[in-house]
Amino acid sequence: MLSSVAKGQRIHYESKGNGLTLVLVHGSMGSHRSWDLQRKLSKAYRAIFVDLPGHGQSQSLDGLITVKRLADHMTAFIEGLGAGPAVLVGHSLGGAICIQLALDSPALVRALVLVGTGAKLGVLPAILEGLKTDFKASVNLAIGSMAFASGANPELIERSKSETLNCRPEVAYADFVACNNFDVRERISSIKAPTLIIVGADDRLTPVKWSQFLNDKIPGSSLHVIAKAGHMVMLEQPEEVNRTILTFLRGLPH
Repeated sequence: MLSSVAKGQRIHYESKGNGLTLVLVHGSMGSHRSWDLQRKLSKAYRAIFVDLPGHGQSQSLDGLITVKRLADHMTAFIEGLGAGPAVLVGHSLGGAICIQLALDSPALVRALVLVGTGAKLGVLPAILEGLKTDFKASVNLAIGSMAFASGANPELIERSKSETLNCRPEVAYADFVACNNFDVRERISSIKAPTLIIVGADDRLTPVKWSQFLNDKIPGSSLHVIAKAGHMVMLEQPEEVNRTILTFLRGLPH
């Protein structure tokens, strides 16, 4: 793992490959490991897999966590590496961070890949409350019961639950509060970067209609709905996700 300092906080990341830079931003309770099955992207591009503040090996933030605050840290991180303009690839909370960054610092964004996210992110009250009272049970609900499509590989679900339980409960709660407070529906149509939107057809946490809203509002964006996948689409159907991203990247104007 490498590290960089962004706004006084140490951020850990992995960097693989060369060429156009992709910055992959994980979702709530995740880490750079959330993108393990997207490492093939580094064969054609420079792929940076980042741990958000408080996740993986990155230093935690004090005080209220918001998507705006996390986006500001990612802005400083990209600027510090001299990696912009970059293609931002974000899942769920990570997608919201990428949207916020594109709205606030468009010059740093070459393109967007938004995976299982939305312009507004609501959180089920049962999950939000459960994170404070019974963390393990809440993870079982969010990941074990709702994050994957029916018929998903049980071993994949168990690995994801195990990885998620590495997240500290207070960080997980802060993640979901940040999601619940995120709403840029009034600004989303001002995004000008080329945008690919990916969602699992069976996503119950960020449903397809949220991605359709993004597609309707972001000029020139494209939407790809992937069958037999839920919220963790990049783990459930990695080959199709990777193929869709590579096709999009190859079509970017020079």
